[in-house]
Amino acid sequence: MALADGRRQITCERCGHSWTRGSATRATPSGVTQRSPRRSTATSCAPRWGDDEVVATLNREAPILRASGLDGTPLAPVPRREPTWTVGDPVLASRVFSYIVAHDSGFAPNPFHGLLTLACCKPGIRRSANVGDIVVGLSSKGERVVYAAQVADVISFEEYWTDPTYASRRPAMESARIIDRVGDNIYQPVSGGYRQLHSVHSKRNGPEDVGRKRTDLKGQHVLVCERFTYWGGAGPRLPDELRFLVVGRGYRANLTTGQVDTVARWFANLPGGVLGPPDEWRVGDQSWRET
Repeated sequence: MALADGRRQITCERCGHSWTRGSATRATPSGVTQRSPRRSTATSCAPRWGDDEVVATLNREAPILRASGLDGTPLAPVPRREPTWTVGDPVLASRVFSYIVAHDSGFAPNPFHGLLTLACCKPGIRRSANVGDIVVGLSSKGERVVYAAQVADVISFEEYWTDPTYASRRPAMESARIIDRVGDNIYQPVSGGYRQLHSVHSKRNGPEDVGRKRTDLKGQHVLVCERFTYWGGAGPRLPDELRFLVVGRGYRANLTTGQVDTVARWFANLPGGVLGPPDEWRVGDQSWRET
């Protein structure tokens, strides 16, 4: 049933309980004794946000309407980006970087709106990577793959800010949707440097975080990837033949030519797109699919 504010109310025909779409709070109908809440299970009638089939969203046809920009003007729809490659196309790479994604929140990397970007964190990789290089992000213990991407462009923070292609990647912290809040285009050029926007990397309520700002800008570049596969928190186990990618702190890039070729062959056969939500993602927020 549609509500006046645009949300939907879902009612279970078996037990009479109802929920408002976007909230897991149970509303008890009149005449029914309130019971203590319990965790939803696969056999309960509570809404289960993860029940939908996980599908790649690279070819999603609907344009995405963004929240308002910094000046209050609604940002333009994000057009669908047609992939310039197909699964199985050969991949040529000179180098491969691997590292641990310590906080998989959709911010660094940011895999949304048809591109995967690495604009913050890992300054060493961003200073060193070139077009054609492959970056592989691993889970905390290196047992799973969070994402794999090939660098299509290496740009400056100024270009990232001024190019309208990337305007939709600026954060909108007032939005209820996480995909709007994790924008990584957070450094606005100003006289003598950059201003850090209210974002995942700023302090609570918006003041700049000087330490994170210093680390981010130390990377000098933003990596833009068009060909990528992002699994997020449900990534597959790292194949045995790629165990040489496992790393502790920092990153690894000193691979042999044979190891680089092995990664390139594996990467060439990945499906592409966003296949699941980030590990640190609010249950019930499906905005990660809109990309």
